[in-house]
Amino acid sequence: MRLHLFNPENDLALGAGCANYTPPPRVAALSRAGSLMPMWWADDGDMILVSEPMDDDAGWLRHEYGLCGVPGCSGKPAPWGWSAYARRRFRQAGVGDELLLADGDIERMRFLSHRRTSVVVLDALGMKDLAGEEVTDAGRVAELVGEGCALFLKSPWSCSGRGVFGSRGIQPEVICSKAEGIIHRQGSVMVEREYDKIVDFAALFRSHDGVVEFAGWSVFEAARYGAYAGNIVAPQSELLDRIASRDAVRIIPAVEEALTRVVAPHYTGPLGVDMMIYDDGGQRRLHPCIELNLRMTMGFVAMEVQRRLSPSRPGLLGWDYTGGRPSAGLVLLPPRDGFALTLKAL
Repeated sequence: MRLHLFNPENDLALGAGCANYTPPPRVAALSRAGSLMPMWWADDGDMILVSEPMDDDAGWLRHEYGLCGVPGCSGKPAPWGWSAYARRRFRQAGVGDELLLADGDIERMRFLSHRRTSVVVLDALGMKDLAGEEVTDAGRVAELVGEGCALFLKSPWSCSGRGVFGSRGIQPEVICSKAEGIIHRQGSVMVEREYDKIVDFAALFRSHDGVVEFAGWSVFEAARYGAYAGNIVAPQSELLDRIASRDAVRIIPAVEEALTRVVAPHYTGPLGVDMMIYDDGGQRRLHPCIELNLRMTMGFVAMEVQRRLSPSRPGLLGWDYTGGRPSAGLVLLPPRDGFALTLKAL
């Protein structure tokens, strides 16, 4: 029996590096609205950790979609992602320390979740030329901007496109000021070249028993600077058609091997590797590791929705923020705090 926790603020909590983290109001609202989302992958007998009574909403999900799980506070902890903040949430619910990660394990999770891990993976794949640079001095950012290439600057820990901004159309002094702020808060900033993106997607994996194994594909939509817009819900064969890259399929064994060496000794659970197909002078190229997410991802949620509902046509799974009940799409979670998880036909 597992005790699930939806804590989408976890990457931000990793960046803060403390157990007493307080998420921004809108992120906290999303966390509350999505509290019951783990019912989409929970097994019979599992419990869901919630911060307020949600028995009626859980009953609706069981009746409407045949989902499993009930609000409660017993079982083996299974958060969206691990951090000192997530551990505190479980402790506050009465979970004993014998079931929680120790300080050293939490620190290793934080270290591996840093965006620099993508550089390690690319190096293992023999593709370090695609890697970004970790910068600890805003002066170095000024040098890179002065070279004239369009760049992305990324916070070491952030989520859903937050903490990411591009240099195109921004004055160098503004870029350096933003970089300096990130360095002050998180110790460094990742600087990467901008690619002419064609398709955003991810390879999904599971780490268990010291081995990382491929679990499936995820295709998602994002704004130019990475803000998450939603996941495509469709059979795996159709997702592969959208990716349209034999290189992506061929590289999976090498990625499994790299992750088994880098991640598997320290982490058990789901993970996603964001990838990209980009245009390189008229040629479609693969970037096999934009970033690594050592946690549950919306790609896994999309796979579960596809498995359970088998919709007749592809749909876009995403968060609808309307302030009320969404006007279109299939509602997959009861609306709360202005958010609703919806599946809209494409």
